Amino acid sequence: MRKLSVVLLALALVLCSAYVPDRASSAGVNGTDFVGSVVNETGSAFPGVEVRAINVTTLMTYKATTGADGNYTMPGNFVPGLYNVTAHFLNHSANVSYVNVLIKSGQSVRLNFTMLEVLCKLTGYVTNGTTPIYQATVTLINEQRSYSNISVNPLGRYEISKVQPGTYTVVASKVGYYSSDPMPPVVLVRGETKNVDFVLQEQPAELGGMVEYDGDGLKGVTVKLSSTLFTAETITDEDGNYSFSQVPSGSYTITFSKESFLTITLTVGLTPFEVRELDAEMEYDNVNNTQTFLLGLDLAHSLMIIGLTVSLMVLVIGIYVNYKIRRKPELLDRDDSEKD
Repeated sequence: MRKLSVVLLALALVLCSAYVPDRASSAGVNGTDFVGSVVNETGSAFPGVEVRAINVTTLMTYKATTGADGNYTMPGNFVPGLYNVTAHFLNHSANVSYVNVLIKSGQSVRLNFTMLEVLCKLTGYVTNGTTPIYQATVTLINEQRSYSNISVNPLGRYEISKVQPGTYTVVASKVGYYSSDPMPPVVLVRGETKNVDFVLQEQPAELGGMVEYDGDGLKGVTVKLSSTLFTAETITDEDGNYSFSQVPSGSYTITFSKESFLTITLTVGLTPFEVRELDAEMEYDNVNNTQTFLLGLDLAHSLMIIGLTVSLMVLVIGIYVNYKIRRKPELLDRDDSEKD
């Protein structure tokens, strides 16, 4: 009998030594399978976030909620396999969703999240109707908040992100352009991306200056400003001044011309709202001189006429004197006697 008791005790010891809980059971009962922390955009702890782990095969869902310190622990007897793990909070989205996370027997996995508030976005384009406008400022404003951004290359596109939901006044502006026309308030709904385009009208430029010759203002010079889309013409005043107003921005050819002077052609670029001064110095056309001095003739022909006129006058006077002497020869004798 005593021998039988010893045998039974030995058998019990063998059975007890043979039973060792596997690591998976230990992890399910005393360990943790999913742990981690959740923070907001500033890195601060984010309490109240629900973390969900869904088994890809069985679709079994496990949940845990972050505490005041932003940490969560998801205990449970997880079946080894693949899991999708996500974080959820009202009006927020996680920076990442973990897909096909492999859980092995007895393994703990740390998964962290950053929660981003789901806000609104405003996008669009700024042009003058045909051409993109860069560096225009688009502003969203209401009584509580204000947001802004600028349009950029290559299409004049702007984007204002992370806008709180609400009703806003929207305006686009840029130096050299009139601000956008008033438009109805824009209502932005959480999670929505709204598109609003703007067309800005350029503020016209001004161009003026003085045309001079030999240090003095030159009157009557025709000044012509031209491009493919705009042409204007004026004449210099008594002091040689000229001016153009309400000129659209762009690249222009400007021409200064006057009879008897060499024509000047220049290229000038004008930006919106620019006031530009451009002077010019005219040169006399010595080769093709058309300035009139006498009877509508140029200098050379005028001098020829004057020389011919003087010669004719001398000839007429000579003929007249000869005629007088022949009619009254005593005049010649009188001169001879006076000499004696």
